[in-house]
Amino acid sequence: MKAHITVAAVFVLLSASVHAEEFTCQLENGKYVSVFVEHGKPPVYRYGTLAKTEITLPVPQHPNNNVFYGHQMFVAGASTYIRFKNGNYSYVVYDGEGRGWNFNGVIVYKDNDIISKKECKQPLTPSLDNLKNYSIKMDPYLETYIYAP
Repeated sequence: MKAHITVAAVFVLLSASVHAEEFTCQLENGKYVSVFVEHGKPPVYRYGTLAKTEITLPVPQHPNNNVFYGHQMFVAGASTYIRFKNGNYSYVVYDGEGRGWNFNGVIVYKDNDIISKKECKQPLTPSLDNLKNYSIKMDPYLETYIYAP
């Protein structure tokens, strides 16, 4: 009987899947931006070098209240983003594509003004389109933060 319970417990552990993804790219300034998402946990934004992370969001006091998702179709393409709000600042990791071209990177806003914009050297991997599989709040300010060059 004990052996059957052990086998059943191992089967349950092996069949339970923890679905998580990390979206990352190296930016034109040589630093990295990444977004780590896992079901049941707040997404995490990281920015910095491989040796040192300079910014990690969300801050522990507001783990999931200030993270938003946006997606919009436009002529011949689409754009997806995830926004991390920290006070008056918003850190927006974006990913989009059109006919034969891609655009992705990070834009930092202070209030509604862009104060920094860095593009990825290579496309984000995987595509941010996968964010739709996670329970991230839709951004009520989609029109402000959606990016289409």
